[in-house]
Amino acid sequence: MEIRANYIMVGLFTLAVLLGGVSFTLWIGTRDKGMPQDEYDISFSESVKGLSVNSDVLFIGIRVGKVTQIKISNLNPGEVRVRIAVNSDTPVRKNSTAQLESLGITGASVVSISGGTADSPLLDVPEGAVGEIPAEPSTLASVFSQMPDVLAKATHVLNSIGKVFSNENVASVTSMLRSLDEVSLTLSKRAATIDTIIGESEKLLANIERLSANANQMLATDVRQTSQAMSRIAARVDSTLMVMEPGLKQFSSQGLADMRMLMVDMRNLVHVLTRV
Repeated sequence: MEIRANYIMVGLFTLAVLLGGVSFTLWIGTRDKGMPQDEYDISFSESVKGLSVNSDVLFIGIRVGKVTQIKISNLNPGEVRVRIAVNSDTPVRKNSTAQLESLGITGASVVSISGGTADSPLLDVPEGAVGEIPAEPSTLASVFSQMPDVLAKATHVLNSIGKVFSNENVASVTSMLRSLDEVSLTLSKRAATIDTIIGESEKLLANIERLSANANQMLATDVRQTSQAMSRIAARVDSTLMVMEPGLKQFSSQGLADMRMLMVDMRNLVHVLTRV
């Protein structure tokens, strides 16, 4: 009895889950009925894999409708015409765009409509007519469309790197590094020599300072002694002149007259001797 009761409980639970799933599906399919809707066509020039009828239509992330039809364009076989039905109160503007968005690892896709800008007027769709929303590539499609350029640039970069690390360039870089080592060693030696020169220069400057001090001291002593000697000589000259002054005065007065008379007598004597 207990085993049969368990089977009945499991069966009732499974039936309730199935009825709940069916009810949810019916609610999802009929919740938009009775609300006025507008229809728009979107032309996608990329794969619409993962998109199906009844897929959600999102307006800036909010569900506003669903996909009602998917077909290949009669005018351009490379395009897919997707018709959507959205709530009439959805503010679709003239510069609004539509793109496909993936829902992740499930592989399902939805149609996402951008809000446009506030200065753009609303897209007016007459009753019974079908509007047109321009499509823009999805993020994944943009990535794949740029992959060739990215791969080309990556290949170019790899080739450039290969050229940079060629054997010749590696040898050149090795030679440059060796040259830098030699230059560094030479600079180190010159720095040591410069330090030695600076030390010797400092010693020389110290000696020059000492010599200058000694010379100043010697000059001060010699100048003082010379000045004293000159003072003594001047004093002696003054005293000598004072002693000689009376004789000089006498010589200038009488001696000069005697000298003139002597010169006259000698001139006469010369004439006499000449006549003799």
